Amino acid sequence: MTKVIDMKHLQMITMMCVICVTASCTTQKIAYRERFEDAKGYALYACIAHMNKFVDSTSFINKDYSGEYFVQLSSLSLEEIIRIKEYVDKECMNYWSISQNPEGNMIAYSSWKFYNSKDLDNFIHKTLRKNISNYER
Repeated sequence: MTKVIDMKHLQMITMMCVICVTASCTTQKIAYRERFEDAKGYALYACIAHMNKFVDSTSFINKDYSGEYFVQLSSLSLEEIIRIKEYVDKECMNYWSISQNPEGNMIAYSSWKFYNSKDLDNFIHKTLRKNISNYER
């Protein structure tokens, strides 16, 4: 009789451990997804600002404080923000599209192409995973 009760307790404890581990993994995935979306949002902001500065500098109005949101309110670290900014400055113009109308530009479309690129996704995954590894040490 004692062995049966002990076995039931062991099964119950095992089941509870499985549930706790599953819940923990789900929470970590949600937190990572939020950080990934913040990183992509910051990259989009930085890309638009970069293209405005270099392509359409006559109309650049430096009153967009979107970048401050990512610095102050997101869970991105300063190191991650700096790495993303450096990547954007180096790579976003590779997605520049030339307008068929010489009087206009393609800033929004080009920024959208960059934002949706696999290269940006891969870079952000690599950057966020690198920092996760650093925090675990």
